Amino acid sequence: MCSSGITEERRQHRRVFALVPEEDVVLFSMRKGAHFTGKLLDLSYGGALIYTQDPTLSAGAGCTYKLYFQSCGRMFHLEGALVRRELQFFAFCFINVTPLDQAEIRSKLARMEIIAARMGYTELHP
Repeated sequence: MCSSGITEERRQHRRVFALVPEEDVVLFSMRKGAHFTGKLLDLSYGGALIYTQDPTLSAGAGCTYKLYFQSCGRMFHLEGALVRRELQFFAFCFINVTPLDQAEIRSKLARMEIIAARMGYTELHP
């Protein structure tokens, strides 16, 4: 989902805001075993924006992480590269995406869009 230049990911896909607190929790982990929790702010086919309450997290742009998302009471994971960090906001670009991963993303985005429509929230990120 990321092009060869990771920094080019910005705004390649339409983003959908996360509006369901029960499904907003995201776990991301580094290869060395450190785990962090965050809140999903928005999701697209290409990546996710995650907020964490801990301003002291040590995470570097370009590093890869396993990202665990909630979806209908279960978890699925994707591999993501951290493309940008601003304070406690982490922008990830999905990498090594399989057809099964694409189906999980598509399913989660569809539910997020339905919820947004039901709540009357129609403005989505471009």
